[in-house]
Amino acid sequence: MQQSITEKIVRNTIFNAVGRFWTILVLLLLTPYIIRHLGNDRFGIWALVSVLTGYFGLLDFGIGTSFTKYFAEYYTKKDHQKINQIISTGFVIYFILALLLITIMVLAMNPLLKLFNIPENMHGEASFVFLIGIILFGISNTLSPFKVLQTGLQRMDVTNKIAIILSFPNIIGTIIFLEMGYGLRGLMINNAILVILTGIITIIASYKIFPELRFGFSFFQKEMLKTLFNFGYKVEIAIVALIITSQTDKLFITALLSVSLVTYYQLGNSIVQAVLALATLFVSAITPAFAEIEAKGERQLLITAYIRMTKYLSFITIPSFIFILISASNIMAIWMGPGYAQAALIIQILSIGWMINKIAHVGSTVSQAIEQPQLMAKGALITIILTIILGITFIKIFGFAGVAWGTTIALIIGTFYFQYKLHSSLGIPIKTLVATTAPFLFMCIIATSAVIGIDFIIAALHISQFGIMGWISFAVRIIIFSTIYLLCVYYAKLFDAIDIDLFRQRIPLFNKLIKNI
Repeated sequence: MQQSITEKIVRNTIFNAVGRFWTILVLLLLTPYIIRHLGNDRFGIWALVSVLTGYFGLLDFGIGTSFTKYFAEYYTKKDHQKINQIISTGFVIYFILALLLITIMVLAMNPLLKLFNIPENMHGEASFVFLIGIILFGISNTLSPFKVLQTGLQRMDVTNKIAIILSFPNIIGTIIFLEMGYGLRGLMINNAILVILTGIITIIASYKIFPELRFGFSFFQKEMLKTLFNFGYKVEIAIVALIITSQTDKLFITALLSVSLVTYYQLGNSIVQAVLALATLFVSAITPAFAEIEAKGERQLLITAYIRMTKYLSFITIPSFIFILISASNIMAIWMGPGYAQAALIIQILSIGWMINKIAHVGSTVSQAIEQPQLMAKGALITIILTIILGITFIKIFGFAGVAWGTTIALIIGTFYFQYKLHSSLGIPIKTLVATTAPFLFMCIIATSAVIGIDFIIAALHISQFGIMGWISFAVRIIIFSTIYLLCVYYAKLFDAIDIDLFRQRIPLFNKLIKNI
């Protein structure tokens, strides 16, 4: 049975990787195009939609976060009736919330425009974007139980296939609406079309992968709502922390500085979030797997899997964030061109905090699997308080970059507290975590020293960081950093016989690579 769980994790990780890579590629290609058509102010307004949807999404009190766990648990137990109850109960609750969100948005529109410092000549566009954005968010949330069912049943292949297919009408629609001069309104209409298509396809796919699916108000159960709520509200604080750390910076910037600066923050944060998604792409695959292991009462297997998965995550996460930290200027130069040094600075600051936070992401799935989400909540509460206090304080003292430093410091302190509490609960010495992650950081330091040497050569030869030379420089940096890092990991023997055996079974190219070293 353990082997089948491993196969599920590997399969889902592969599909997650393909889906994430494609999504990030589309983002990287479309963002400069959108900014050229909208300008910094309007792109800042577009970015603020994520702030609104993020905060309004907290009104479900964490119910949505419990879907994956209970879908996986009940599917393992073959309790199809309970799965149908979750879907129908979730649909009803999110439908009611959608109506509430729309009402709040209509009543709060003018205060929000003032809070966000939106220029008066853009009030009409901003009002349209914010209102339609919330309506679409409500529709998407209402249909979310069907989408999460695919994750709970560990069918990430279906989820990612749908995302890739729908990315094409998204690209085409974005280009058409912007070229026709519809601007922000056109982008939102395009999103509306995508939400409708996504909903239809997702529902059809859910019935195909789970033929036992039955949906209707008769399946709504107060007891199921209570079950979802009792687990979800404990995770809610962690979700609040995620929203605050990823979205509130933009609110502080637009309220205390200007909406145009949100664009620079959004660009830098986009790179960090893209790397974050790639570095942790297999975490979504292990969440239902860990829930399955715990449901079978195999706690020691869960602990072993936690340490091993944390090692794999560190192997990917640490070099990814260290590389964008030392290459931030180069990345912004080849992506957006000159004039975006402020965005590069955001990359460098945020990458530190998010790197540390995401190494603990496997631990977060464990705390949910063992039904102790309060461990996450305590660390998240510290992060929330510090993010708000430090963000406001630092932005007044240090300006634009100060808010990012506040977020990074808050992430580090909150994460350290959570990890300490988790290890105490599991009876694992905290030094085990340090011994698992620290070697990868040391190998990155060695690789970084080589890249710094390349920077000196580029500066001495006055090689441009823009255009084709910028891309060549970026490619050289990647090759040198990756090669030295991987060689250091190999010769330091950071992976044991079990790891190597797993790689040989699951990664066909691994044996060839080992033979060539």
